[in-house]
Amino acid sequence: MSYAFARRIAVALCLAALFAPAAHAGDVTFAIKNSHPNAMRVELYSQDRDYVWPGDDQDYYLSDGETKSIPL
Repeated sequence: MSYAFARRIAVALCLAALFAPAAHAGDVTFAIKNSHPNAMRVELYSQDRDYVWPGDDQDYYLSDGETKSIPL
């Protein structure tokens, strides 16, 4: 392999890394079903950081028998 060819490959890899899109965290959706005969309130807590969903002293309300999809 010649020096010029190796250099072109190195430049191509650097350009590919430079223009590659950044990785983003994906969204997740939880499907929660209330099988209890009474209504319930749900809050979701992060294990890694101090964060609660839905936040602001709110919660998700599920009536008896209700299934709710909660996207985060």
